[in-house]
Parts: sequence; C-alpha cells; structure tokens
Amino acid sequence: MNYQASRTDDPIAPELLRSRLEAIGQEAGAAVQQTAISPIVTESKDYSVTILDAAGSVISAYGLIEIHYGAVMHAVRSTIQVHGDSIAQGDVFLANDPHSGGGLHPQDVVIQRPVFVDGKLVAWVALAAHMMDMGGMVPGSSAVAATECYQEALRLPPVRLIRQGVECDDIWNIFRINVRSSDLIEMDMRSLVIGSAVAEAKLIELIRDMGYPAFESASKALLAGVMRVLRERISLLEDGFYSSTAWIEWANDVMRVPCTMEVRGDRLIFDLTEAPPQVPSFINSKEYIIRAQIGPRMRQLLAPGLPFNQPVLDIVEIISKPGTLVNSVSPAPIAAAHMDAAMAVFTAVGQCMQMALHASETALERDRTTSRALAAYGTGRWTYLDHFGTRRVYTLIDGAFSGSPAGGEMDGLDIKSSQIPGGNQLEFADVEILEASYPLLFHERRATTGEHGYGKYRSGAGCQESFSAHNTETLVGNMTGTRAWFPTGGSAGGMPGACMRYFVHRAGGETEKVDIHQVGLALAPGDVFEMFCASGGGYGDPLDRDAAAVERDLAEDRVAPEIAREIYGAVLDEAGHVDALATEARREVMRRERLRDAAQPARPAPDLTPNLSWGDEPAFPLYPGVVQRGNLALSEYSGAVLAVAPDSWLDGCPVLDMAIDERAGGTVARAHLDPLSGRMLFVDVIRKGDSPSIECRPERWAKAGHNLRGHEGERA
Repeated sequence: MNYQASRTDDPIAPELLRSRLEAIGQEAGAAVQQTAISPIVTESKDYSVTILDAAGSVISAYGLIEIHYGAVMHAVRSTIQVHGDSIAQGDVFLANDPHSGGGLHPQDVVIQRPVFVDGKLVAWVALAAHMMDMGGMVPGSSAVAATECYQEALRLPPVRLIRQGVECDDIWNIFRINVRSSDLIEMDMRSLVIGSAVAEAKLIELIRDMGYPAFESASKALLAGVMRVLRERISLLEDGFYSSTAWIEWANDVMRVPCTMEVRGDRLIFDLTEAPPQVPSFINSKEYIIRAQIGPRMRQLLAPGLPFNQPVLDIVEIISKPGTLVNSVSPAPIAAAHMDAAMAVFTAVGQCMQMALHASETALERDRTTSRALAAYGTGRWTYLDHFGTRRVYTLIDGAFSGSPAGGEMDGLDIKSSQIPGGNQLEFADVEILEASYPLLFHERRATTGEHGYGKYRSGAGCQESFSAHNTETLVGNMTGTRAWFPTGGSAGGMPGACMRYFVHRAGGETEKVDIHQVGLALAPGDVFEMFCASGGGYGDPLDRDAAAVERDLAEDRVAPEIAREIYGAVLDEAGHVDALATEARREVMRRERLRDAAQPARPAPDLTPNLSWGDEPAFPLYPGVVQRGNLALSEYSGAVLAVAPDSWLDGCPVLDMAIDERAGGTVARAHLDPLSGRMLFVDVIRKGDSPSIECRPERWAKAGHNLRGHEGERA
C-alpha cells in the first residue's frame, strides 16, 4: 500500500478524523453491549469494531482485543475477493472459517457491512465477537480431540447474512440447526449486525460532512503518519538478528518454534521457517493470525500511543512455510488458532524486541523494559441443562487473567497480562453477573498467593478462584489452556512464572488434578472446581530484591517464609521480620554456592583480567547486565569476560539447572551465572540438552572481530 501523503494535506485533518472515527467505534461498541446477551461480550468486552477503507485497509479500530483487527482485515479482504462487483448497498456478510476467509477461530464470527455514499463503495465496518458455541463435536466448539477442521464447528466462508436489506433466511437456518443454544447466540450475532448499522450510519454522516475527497485524503494522511512514526522508531534500533525460541505444550510433549527477528534499517523481518509441521490437534494457526498477534505487540513496545491502523500490520514481514504450525492449511484443526501457537510466537517476538530495544541506546522506548511477555491462557466451556431441559453452553474466561511479567523497574500487576498499555486485555466480569447468568456459586475470586515469577522485581499474581454448581446437577466442563507445566521464562536473571493449575475438590473429600485439556469434567453437588492462573516471569536476580520488598511480600502473604529464605536469601528474626544485614551476608554465601554447584561454561571465555574499562573502550549494551567493549562481552557486575565476538555471551556463563518437570525428557530452569559474582544473568526454560533459547546479535557485535587493542582475544 502507498503511504505517501500529499504535501498539501491539512495536518489537522487526520487527527480530527482519528478522533471522530474512534467515537464511531465507541458508539457501535455501546450498541453491541446494550443488545448482546452473553457476559463474555457485554461484561468482558470480547468484541471489536474495525473501520476499513474500500479496499479493506484498517483506518481505525476500537476494542480491547487488538488481535481482532488483523483477523478482521483478512476477513474483509477475503469477502472483497470472493464477492467483488456483486457487493451492494444493504449487504451484510458473515465469515468464521480461518481456512476460507474467516477471523481468529470458528467461534469468533466477523460481521462485515460495506458502506456506500451516493452509490459508491467508500468503506467497510466490521465487528467481531466470541460466540459461546458454533457447533462441532463438543459444546463450545473447542474440540481438543479434533484431528480435522471438519469436526470442530460450523464453518462459513464469506457469505451474505443480509442481501440489500433483506435477511438471507437460508444462512440463518443453517446456523440455527448447527449451533447449540442458537437462540441466545443468534442474539449475540445480531448485536454485531446492529453495531455495524450504527457504525455505517455514523460513518456516512461523517463522510457527507467532510466530503469524500477530504475523507479519503485525511485517511491516507492518517495512515502515512503512523507508518512514518513506526519506520522512524524501527530505524533507531540496532541492525542485527535477535532470536528467541517459543515452546508449545501439547499433552506430555513440547514443540520448539524458533523465531528470529532481523532489524534491517527501518524494516522488521520475522523468520518462522523452522516451525514444526502442522499437527492433527486444534492448536494450528495461520500466518495472518500470527501477523495479527505480532503487529499489536510491535506497536505496544515501539510506540504505544499510536493509533491502530493498517501500518501496524503492514510493518510486520513474516517468512514462514505453508503446512507448518504457524501457517497451516486445510484440513488442519484450528479452533485454538489464536492461542497455543500464536501466543507462543507472541512471547518469542516480544523477547526479540525487548533485546533489540535494550541493545539500542537511541531507541525511544528503551526504558520500557519488562520480563518476557506472558503466553498463558485457561478457559472452561461449561454446559448444563436449563429449566426447560435445553443444553446451554458458556465460556468462562477468567483463566485469561494471569499475573503480568515483572518490569525492569517495578513489580508486575495482579490479574493483568501486561503492564504495558494495549494488548489483549479483557475486562474482569462482576461475579454477581456471572452467578445471575449461569448456575454457579463462587467461593472465592482473588489474586493468588505464593507461586509467581520471583526476581529483583517479581511478577504479578494471576486470578485464583473456586466455584460449585448451583441449582443444577448437570454442569460439565471442557478445559482448554496453555502453560500447564512449561512456564514462561523470566528476564535478566528473573525466575520463571507460575503455571496454570486446575483442581476438583470432590464432596467426599478427594482432590483431583484436572488436565489442561480435559473433556467431560462433571461437577456433582458439593464438588468445588478451583483454578490457579499462571503468571509471567520475574526480572533480575531474586537475591538482588530489596529486603524491605521481601518483608512486604511476607506481610501480604505473597511468599511463604521458606520461599523468602530459599529464593530471596532472607534471614528472618524471631518476629518474622527481615534482617537486612544478615540477609546480605546470606546472599553472598548463596552466590558462592551457586558457582560451586554450577557446570562449566559451554565455551569458556579467554582468561583475561576482569576490567570494566578495557582501555577506555566505549561500552555498548548487549543484554541487561551484559555490555560489549570492543570485541568482548563483559558482565556489568564484575567485569568478567563472557565471550569474544561473535560468540554468544551465554556460552561463557557457568550454568545451574533447576528441575521443573520430567515430561519431554526433562524440563529445567537453567541459570546462566556471572562467573565471578555468581549473579544470575539469565534464567532459561528449556528441555534438557537444548541450546539457549535466546541470542542477541546486533550487527556491531557480529562485526567486532577477535582482537581488542593489544589483548589476545582468540576464541577459546
């Protein structure tokens, strides 16, 4: 797309247009909330409103679920391609199949309405929302046992729901006999149709007020301005390659998805060609869905105040292979296309960008440092028989409310997936509304205590809740989720986060652990279902946490005394308070013990005398706690040499493995240590025997050579 704006364009017009389009999105969203039925739409706000130009490029977007916008764009462009010149005023289209022009997954329907002014197609409005069910082999349509997309849901390519103002009864009838609770879900779908009509009317009014030439000119200028800022922000990053590995759990195994981000001038290129082949499980994704995840993440980290429009998606260049987990083809099942694979890539991409930002002294958002983005989610599709004997289904999405990763200068946030503005952050529905809508009785609903991502700055805590069936003996759940036993890693020496955990406490006193993908979980009277949400990782070595902060964590019941002692090195007096002086002495002992127990570096660096100045060579950042001077990578804490360019600094660190789980051949948290001070520089989460999951190779490091002003720096 050409993003060149005319030099004669009014610089104020794009900003006025932006504010008016956002107001239209808000009005359309209000119409959805007032007419929908399901709390997932009305309370959690799992819907979006997108305004696009006549060719299907995003001009403005409104809603909490930013991943919707790229999927909606794909749906509208698919509709244009399929229906072309037959598109007429008064038409409304529906699509839900990712393999043939749909959105994120079959449960997210996309309602699309072309906007005509004086007989000319000038724009589109498209609304998407999660439907509680779209048919298929299990209630809720998230069929973890599906091996083909045909088993998952009613699949619709771009089809007309309304033709020139007249409803297409055939399509509505097909929907009604294929979907559970179709009477209620039809109301949710019709709320999107109503919202699109509100947006259409307001948009026509706006275009008539401005005149179409001025609207078109201001739209182009708005997009050009966003693209200009994004290109400028990218150009401030250090050229080079930044790699991070994503891990996807499935049953008792994990799949490795390497991601390499290349910064080349003002371009971002993401290489996902090593992703594993698509699998006969519902976790496959599509390249456009991966783009829909990556674009908002790049905006979030590079320029969080920018409007969301087409350049946010176009700035992302992806290299992938068809038939893989990130670019699947039919008949791959795809009901979780936005979850397992897409969220894992989201984490890897965020880590790549965080490394690039830290390595780039001129980057404007360099100080906005966090631990690795959380890629954890837990949902339950629960069904029950209502008073009329009708099988009802709903989706409880409280498992989306994890604890955010820690920041570079602050602890994480509770029941919030990110502490950076934007992203995909739903609203936490009121418990009273959930209990009034469904046969549930909640016993507790709060932030977890105890397990989280430990560090100099700790992660936030996820949601902990428990409930029983209320006035029904027919409550049955189908569970979906991620991060059951392979946690999200930390950064800069921070520890991994907590995992998703489900339990059922039976009325008879027994407690059962529930699998993250368990189907047919029945709750009998008196049974209690309990969920502990995951958290992101910590930031910085836990032994560097302020003693007063550890005491506050103890007082708030965030950590148990044994965690304060064993992880944070805290020494407690008889009253349970932290003794700061004794704690620091204990921490020095613990750092020495780490080095005593650690394995030797994979590639020991040359035995050069530690010296942070190294002949006054300028210091450039490589990773938090690690700097480059000439062709050497040094620890900022001790001056120890970690590597000679172009080797990875991680290979020069002693490593200490901490067992996490025995599945997949054994999963460990591997601490990479400063060889002199014993501080943890980076804690990886990998399978035993795997190489490090990150690599930071700015161009200046790759080209640094092997000698440094009289020092013999030959690689060991």
